[in-house]
Amino acid sequence: MRNGVNWLKVLYTGFKGKNNSSYQLLSRLSGHKLFLTNSFKGLEKDIMNATGQFDLVVMFGLDTSLKETVRIDSVAEVDGMEMVTKVDCEEIRNCLMAHGVENVVSEVPTKYLYNAAYFNVLSKFDGKSVFIHIPSLKNMTEDMMERIVKCMEDLNGTAKYIR
Repeated sequence: MRNGVNWLKVLYTGFKGKNNSSYQLLSRLSGHKLFLTNSFKGLEKDIMNATGQFDLVVMFGLDTSLKETVRIDSVAEVDGMEMVTKVDCEEIRNCLMAHGVENVVSEVPTKYLYNAAYFNVLSKFDGKSVFIHIPSLKNMTEDMMERIVKCMEDLNGTAKYIR
């Protein structure tokens, strides 16, 4: 507890590659970070080798179809097995909105590499993870990236995001 606030120990994840918007976003965040490999086998190894106790894992990955908005995923599914986050996605949504970042919460799992990463992290960290899809670098303004960073700084200061 610092200044009467329960501070979270947060791990931020993104994907390797200097031209990847999640890599660029993580480069601006302070704290614990894990850069994931852009392959199914590689990311599974990266996640399983992650050490440390974290209250929350915030994952970022790009979605080229997004423009001026982000998508918060609440569910991951692999081989018919579904995992639901224990993170209060509405609180994350409200934080992003308070910082001027349009967003939507999705309850439909994707079928790609990001879904596998999310599933593995939800499993490893007892559901205390959230995946946020962000636009590619060409579809995200500098201002939007800074607004997301500010929301993450706010998120890091309180435990209200975990159910």
